[in-house]
Amino acid sequence: MDKWLSHPTILKILSVAIALLLWAMVHFDPESTPATVTSTMDTKVIEAASVIPTGLDETKYALVNVEPTVVRLVVEGRKANLLTMKDEDYAVHLDLSHVTPGEHVVPLTYDLPKGISLIEMSPRSATVDIVEIETKTFELGVATEGTPANGYIAGTPTVKSGTIVNVTLPRDEMALVGAVRTTVDIEGSEKNVVNKKAQVVVYDTEGEAMEHAIIRPSTVEVEVPVTPPLKTMPLQISYTGSLPDGLSVSSVKADIDKVAVYGDQKLLDSMDTYTGGVTVDLSKIKESGTVKAKVTAVGDVKMVEPSEINVEVTVVPSQTLTLDRSVILNDLPGGLKTAFKDPPDGHVSITVRGAPNMLAAIQANDVRVIADLSGAKVGQAMFPLLVKLPRFIELANESQKFTVTLDIADKNAPSGNNSDGGSNNGNGDVPAGGQPEDTPSPPPDTDTGAGNGTGNGSGNGSDTDAGSSPDPSSSTDTGADPDASH
Repeated sequence: MDKWLSHPTILKILSVAIALLLWAMVHFDPESTPATVTSTMDTKVIEAASVIPTGLDETKYALVNVEPTVVRLVVEGRKANLLTMKDEDYAVHLDLSHVTPGEHVVPLTYDLPKGISLIEMSPRSATVDIVEIETKTFELGVATEGTPANGYIAGTPTVKSGTIVNVTLPRDEMALVGAVRTTVDIEGSEKNVVNKKAQVVVYDTEGEAMEHAIIRPSTVEVEVPVTPPLKTMPLQISYTGSLPDGLSVSSVKADIDKVAVYGDQKLLDSMDTYTGGVTVDLSKIKESGTVKAKVTAVGDVKMVEPSEINVEVTVVPSQTLTLDRSVILNDLPGGLKTAFKDPPDGHVSITVRGAPNMLAAIQANDVRVIADLSGAKVGQAMFPLLVKLPRFIELANESQKFTVTLDIADKNAPSGNNSDGGSNNGNGDVPAGGQPEDTPSPPPDTDTGAGNGTGNGSGNGSDTDAGSSPDPSSSTDTGADPDASH
C-alpha cells in the first residue's frame, strides 16, 4: 500500500482530484435551485381571457346572459413562445350546441397555441341563460332632426332600400315593440340630403331603445328633399316666331295654369305671376295640335315645378276686319295746341287680320292709334303712329305705315279754328264695318286657352296666362318704335 501511494503517477492523479474538489467547493452556490438548469421555460398569467360562445342555433335561440364573460388562465411554455403570443391567442370556448331554453351551467374548453400548456383556469364553467327568439317584419319610420336653413323646407324622407326591416327578439318581448325608427339630421341644410346612412333603432312601448334587438338591415340610406321657399302662382306663356301665312291662332291652352316657384322669400313676395319661363315657338306649328314646352327658372328663381308642360294650340284660316280709329295724341309739350291737317278728321282706317273668334271679340278700346308728341314744336309736322293691337291680332299689311300731319301752334296765340292741343277733336273710336271681310264662316269654339302674340301668332314677347281665354283687351304694340310709322 505504501509503495502504491508513493508511486509518482498515483500522486499526480490524487493531486488533480483534490484540486477539482477544492474548486467545486469554492464555486458551489447553496441559494441556487434546479430551475437554473431549466431557465428556458416560464409561466404566464392571462387575467381576462374572453369567453367565446359557440354552436348556438341563432335562428331559434338567443343568449341573453353569460356569467362570467372572462376567465383567468395560467399557462406554461418556452419564454420565446410566451413573449410572442398575445392574450387574444388564448381562446376559451363556451359550447352551446346542445343547450335548450333556460339557465344552464356549461363547462368551458380552451384552445392554446402550440407549445403552450395550461396550468390553471378559473373558473372552469359558465352560467348561461338561453331564450327562444322570434323574427317579425316592421314598417320603418323615418324622422328628421333639426331644421333646414332659414326659409328652406324639408320634404318627405325616403329610404333607398325600402321601409321593411326584420326584428329578432325573445318571443316574450316581441309584444313590447312600440316602433322601429331611424332619424336623419337635416340641421342647416340648403340642399337635398342624399345617401345619408342612418342607424335603425327598435323602441319599446315606453319609448326606450331595445338595445339587444337584432335588426336587419341595421343601417339604411335615407334621402330628404330640402327645397327653398315656394309660392304657387299663375303661369304666363311667351311666344316667338310666326305661323305660316294664312293661319292665325284661335286658342292656346296649357294643361296646367299654375306652377310652384322656388326662391328667396323676398323674391317670391314680389311675384304674382311667373313670366318668361315658358316660350312656344309658333314657327314650328303648321297645324292645330299639342306641343311640349320646357318650364325654366329665370333670374334668381332657383327651381320651377313642373319642368315641362303640354300646350294645345288651335290654328284656323285668317280673316280680316277693317276698323276706323281716331288718333290719340300723347305727351304734347305745355303751352302748345294742335289741329289735324292730314287726316283732317283725325281718323285712320286700319285693316287687321286674325282668327274669326279673335276678331269678333275686339272691343272699342282694344285697337288704339297713338302719336307721340313729346318732341313737337310750333309749325306743321308729320308724326309716325303707333298701333296698339290685341294679342294674336296683326295688321293685314305689315309693311303699311301710318302717319298724322298736325298744325302745332302756341296756345297763347290768337286762336283760329284749331282745336286745343292734345285732343283728338272729340271724335271717338268708331269701328267701320265690324264684321270680318272675306267669306264668312262659323266662329270656332271660343273656350280658348292661353294665347299671346299678334295676328297670325307672330312672337312679339308678350305673355298670356296659361289656360286662360284669349283676351283681345290685352294689347300688343305694332311698331313699338315711336320713330317707325305704321
